Parts: sequence; C-alpha cells; structure tokens
Amino acid sequence: MTKPLEDVTAMIAQTRALGADETLALRRTVWPDGEISAAEADILFELNRVSSEPSREWVDFFVEAITAYLVEQAEPRGYVSEENAAWLMQAIDHDGKVDTLAELELLVKVIERAENVPENLKSYALKQVRHAVLHGEGPTRQGGSLKSGSIGTAEVRLLRRVLYAAGGAAPAHINRDEAALLFEIKDATLAGSNAPEWQTLFVQAVSLHLLTDQRFRALSRQDAARLHAFMEDTSPGIGSFLGRMAGALVSGAPIELLRESEPEAAAAHDAPLSANEQDWVQAMVDGDGQLDPLERALLKALAQG
Repeated sequence: MTKPLEDVTAMIAQTRALGADETLALRRTVWPDGEISAAEADILFELNRVSSEPSREWVDFFVEAITAYLVEQAEPRGYVSEENAAWLMQAIDHDGKVDTLAELELLVKVIERAENVPENLKSYALKQVRHAVLHGEGPTRQGGSLKSGSIGTAEVRLLRRVLYAAGGAAPAHINRDEAALLFEIKDATLAGSNAPEWQTLFVQAVSLHLLTDQRFRALSRQDAARLHAFMEDTSPGIGSFLGRMAGALVSGAPIELLRESEPEAAAAHDAPLSANEQDWVQAMVDGDGQLDPLERALLKALAQG
C-alpha cells in the first residue's frame, strides 16, 4: 500500500467527508491505471461506511471502481465468481443490511454489467428491495417519504433493473422464486400508496415468468427483439404483445375467476398453461382468499389474445 493512499484515507477518516476533492484524490491514488487491488477494494468499502455525507462524485467513483474490480479485472472477464459474489455480499452485509444507496447501486450495477452472476447475488439484491418495501426502511427510504407496506418509484425501478439484468442465469427470464417474491410484495402493498409503475411491472414480470418456461426458451431472433422491447415498455397495454408472442396462455381453474367478471378475456384463451403452471397460478391467486386488482390485471393480460 502506498504512502499517498495512507495519507488520503487518514484525511477522510478524520473529516468523515467524501466530497468532490476527496474523491478526486482517491481516484488519482487508487485508480490511475483503471485497476484496483483487493486491499484497495476493502478500503473503498470502509470509507463508504464511515462517510457521513458522501457526494455524488463519490457514489459514482465507488460504484464504477468496485464494479470494474469484480466484473472486468477477474478472469474470465464479465463473469462474477461465487467467491467474488460472496465477498461483495459480505462487504455490503457486514452489519446485516444494505446501509447506503451507494451499496445498493453497486449491487445492481454489478448484476447489470456482468454477463453472468451467481443466482444468490441476484436473489440477495431483490431481497434488499423487498425488505425496504415490507419494513419501510433501507437505503431506498432515505427521506422517509413512504411507510412500510408501500412501494415507491425507486423500488420499482430497482426491481426492474435486477429482474431484467443480463447477469442472471437466463437474461430474459423471471424464475419461480422471483415471481413468488413479486407476489409477496404485491400482497404486502395492496393497501399502500404505491407508484403507478408497480402494477405494470408486476403484470409484465409474472407474465414473463410464464412465457419463459422451458417451453418458451428457444426464441427466434425476431421474437427475442420483441421480448426486449416488451421488457423496456412501461405502458400498461401488454395484452397484445402476449397474444402475439404465445397466444392466450391461461386455462383451467384460474380462468374460472375471470369468467365471473371478465367473460370476454376468459373466452379468448386457447393455448393452455402446463398443469404445473396452472397449479402455481391458482395457488398464488388463492393465497389470500381474494382476487385483488393486480391479480385481475395479470389474469386478464394472460388471457387476452
């Protein structure tokens, strides 16, 4: 470790400030050649923990440097190893939670930037957002604008970024655990003051879970392009896309719920889900004993041709 780095870190530890000047000094000392060592990465995390008011410049540098360390320096490049994923989660989770927006942004950025990350890292990121929503605390709730049981724009955007990141095992795929987590958040926020984007994400992501079951993995280049456009779409009108991609998907018990109030949507189905998918949808819809507005929107989207 060089003396200049010791001088810079000592200055920061004393003032607990990570402003533009301190960040520039660190960038010149730690990252003159675009690479950092494991020891330097640990130092950056410690500085992030002790800072009282990190600047925008610091957050950008911290995220950029650690992402490059994990994704671009390690071989093979673009792949985060189990060991490095464990190091990242331990560094973030040293006190049992994600403390800062810089840490959460880093976590999401690594998943976005990498070609592949261990599934437990993606799951860890999603659980941090779920914790903020269910308990009303965490880095996304700085400022206290929302109470527990509500999902805000910040959480919706983070969920979207993690769910659709390239670093998962299958980039255009929402797995069963991820879909179940969305149902858990949905159930916890039914009475909340939620961001308008939440229903759109819930319907899109759970529909995508069903669309990317084993029967739908082999997409043509054209369908893959359409699927990418779908994931980027924030408008509520997704029914026509689902119809073009796979036809109406729902049959069996869940459709009976629609027949009572949405006969036109129910009549549109002609390509049934597998028995396993039907059982899962039925169990999730029946979980709280009622058909809530988001479940109704999901079933209608799936049934529309």
